[in-house]
Amino acid sequence: MVLRIERRGSDAGSRLFYGLMAIGICLYVIVGGELFCRYYLGLGTPPLSIAHPTIEYLFAPDQELSRFGNRIAYNHWSMRNEQISETNDTSQARIMVIGDSVVNGGSLSDHSNLATTILTDEKTLYMNVSAGSWGPANELAYLQTFGFFDAKALIIVLSGHDASDLPTFAPLDPNILPQARPWLALGEAVERYLPRYVPGHTAKASALGKLPTRNIDLSPLKTMIELATGKGLSVCVILHHTKADRLSGTLNHGLAAIQSAAKAHGANVIDDKSFLDPETSYRDDIHVSNKGQGDLSLALLDCLKASP
Repeated sequence: MVLRIERRGSDAGSRLFYGLMAIGICLYVIVGGELFCRYYLGLGTPPLSIAHPTIEYLFAPDQELSRFGNRIAYNHWSMRNEQISETNDTSQARIMVIGDSVVNGGSLSDHSNLATTILTDEKTLYMNVSAGSWGPANELAYLQTFGFFDAKALIIVLSGHDASDLPTFAPLDPNILPQARPWLALGEAVERYLPRYVPGHTAKASALGKLPTRNIDLSPLKTMIELATGKGLSVCVILHHTKADRLSGTLNHGLAAIQSAAKAHGANVIDDKSFLDPETSYRDDIHVSNKGQGDLSLALLDCLKASP
């Protein structure tokens, strides 16, 4: 009887020991995973977005953070720039560059590597007004809301899909446009990035995100050009090609329509294929690498030369 009691006590002690060890291992994995995701991968600090009644969405103002080792900063006017005044009270000339994630660079581009930063110096400030997936309608609404900040020129960077890109004003997807920072970097990795590596997720996400085919509507671009020229700004449009179109040598029908509309309304048009190398300037099919940002800066300069 005594031996049986001792064995039971021994079994209970073993279960307690292994239970505590399992808890310790779990805590070690969670803490280690959190540190790895936050300080090695750079997760846990996504740039935040806010919904807007006319622009649809834009980056939250006055935020500065480190993401994937890159400095990301948005000023009081949601530009990816250092802080500036609403009116130009300096000797710097101001150039406004407006576009989507190509201009913005995303979290994989450090502030110092952006085309607009590369060109900014004591004489000229290049304002980076951009957000992922913005089209002409979003850009026009930004200008109607905030104005031109005493810019002397407006450069609009557009891709073929922008010819039919209109806002939906749907609720913002937190996995694409987060509006609050996650409690844990590890949680962001599991919820936002891990599913992308699950087999079948890409096809499913593509199907869910597929929008009905839309007709080309360039009325926002025409209004944007008219608004800028009416304020005395010179306007230039840069046609940005995808890597696939560059390699195939084809002209996207959306870009062709943008080119015609821009010229018809008095804007100068520059094609970036003279500056971007399809083999080295692209990060993926449409976004540009750090080298591509440098190449894009040359296209911006050429755009200004072409403007009166």
